[in-house]
Amino acid sequence: MAKYTIQAINDLHVIIIDDLDETLPTVTNSAASVIDDLNSRIGGLGTRRVFYRDSIKRYDELQHEDGRFTGFAACGPGQQEFLKTIE
Repeated sequence: MAKYTIQAINDLHVIIIDDLDETLPTVTNSAASVIDDLNSRIGGLGTRRVFYRDSIKRYDELQHEDGRFTGFAACGPGQQEFLKTIE
């Protein structure tokens, strides 16, 4: 599983950063495990949206249903700009 850092968390979303450990898979390549781990670490994701910054510093969403990974969603230009301000 990827090594990641929780950058921000609130009732609406969680933002994580891929730590890019070359000996481990990326968040993208271990998304299901990351969602499972994150769900456990914060006591349940519920309906929070999960965004992550990848190796090229682009943000995307890890979609889930109650802590079970269901897929990816690309963040649009407005979301990219907003998420960059949280860094």
